[in-house]
Amino acid sequence: MHGAAILPHPIGFSLMHLKSEVLSQSSLNKRNYRDAYISYSLTMNMYEAVVIGAGPAGSTAAYVLAKRGLKTLLLEKYKFPRHKSCAAGISVYTKNLLKELGLYSDKIILHETTKAKLTFVRYNKTYEMKSLIATSTRELFDEYLAKQAERAGAELHEEEPAYKISVGKNYVEVYTKKSTYKCKACIIACGVPEKLSSYAGIKTVYGKALAFEFDAPLSEDYDLDYTLFYYALEKDYAGYFWIFPKKDFANYGVGSWLNTIVQLKKKYGYLQKWVEAAMKTLGYWDKIPEVEKYLKEIRGAIVPVYTEAKPENMIADRVLVIGDSAGLVRHTGEGICFAIESGKLAAEAIADLFEEDKLDKESLIKYYGAKIERNILSELKYTTRIADALTYCTGVVIDLLDKEPKAVELLGKTLEHSILDNVYYEETKKLLKKHPFLLMKMLKMYLRRRKY
Repeated sequence: MHGAAILPHPIGFSLMHLKSEVLSQSSLNKRNYRDAYISYSLTMNMYEAVVIGAGPAGSTAAYVLAKRGLKTLLLEKYKFPRHKSCAAGISVYTKNLLKELGLYSDKIILHETTKAKLTFVRYNKTYEMKSLIATSTRELFDEYLAKQAERAGAELHEEEPAYKISVGKNYVEVYTKKSTYKCKACIIACGVPEKLSSYAGIKTVYGKALAFEFDAPLSEDYDLDYTLFYYALEKDYAGYFWIFPKKDFANYGVGSWLNTIVQLKKKYGYLQKWVEAAMKTLGYWDKIPEVEKYLKEIRGAIVPVYTEAKPENMIADRVLVIGDSAGLVRHTGEGICFAIESGKLAAEAIADLFEEDKLDKESLIKYYGAKIERNILSELKYTTRIADALTYCTGVVIDLLDKEPKAVELLGKTLEHSILDNVYYEETKKLLKKHPFLLMKMLKMYLRRRKY
């Protein structure tokens, strides 16, 4: 598997080794062939790793595991192509990861923008900046990654969701309505955190945001060079409205914290009425052909935004929780980047620790947890601070953008995710320190801010 000796483990020898052994023995004579075939078929529900969920996180993990030679099963709840509520923006960070893994293809990109406009609606302020953001659809993107995992050697089972896992001393059992699978390591990548993690004793920590989106035609005057972001739609509105162009159509959506959505629902009664009001405010309602028809197709999903999760909130004996399931989502709602990275890191950890069977929680925290802390959490720890500044200190942010062109440039880089959030935060803080009055004003706003 890795050029090392194959060690015994609870489900027998390495399954790939067992297969070759059985089939070679079966060639001795035809009478033994059936017995050998039956013997091997008994191992068919046994895998070295099972990945639950074939989104960007799970498919990346399965791809890397298969590349490393582990017998890997990838379970997906739906049949591809399937929809996910997501703008499907592909950041610079994500493109670089895909290229590093040998997974990038122009076929998954529908359009690429070179600029962004960010508008603070209540303040009537708009800023333009360079910002490279590619767009896809989750139907296209997710199926592509899952098929790449399958081509690498993973076994893909569509329309087979797992409903339970059971962790034993030396194995994990994964239950679906079709079968029960036994493995040495399990990766949970189901998107929004759910009860599967609790079977392993894992309680995911995350902030509940909601995103609602729909596809519709572009207005005739839309400039395809731009991705558009609209903040401060209403007083104390935490979140933004977006338009992500995809050549001949666009994805329109809104995202906000759960408590804010509840308040807006009280005000408007129906979600569609709120989105309709936002689009009228922004001037798009009368520009998009048959917009009311497309708005009826609006769909939503919980976005598990990072708050304060630690590696121990994502790890148990023989089980790793990755991507959105672990709450690894930025303040912008971007989760694809860390889904792919956590999938890569999780698979590498399991492959590296597999032969010595060091898949207990303590070993995984030391090996995988340290990499997650360094590569992902060190950035995400700043994500709520940035979100708070944009929501509760909007006036100060605008003053800084007006006074410092560098602040506008940094904003473009954080939107395209070519700089890390911690870098953006520290560099912006340096600019803020040049203006003591603004710094004091922001500190006062933080002390008085309301939580939504």
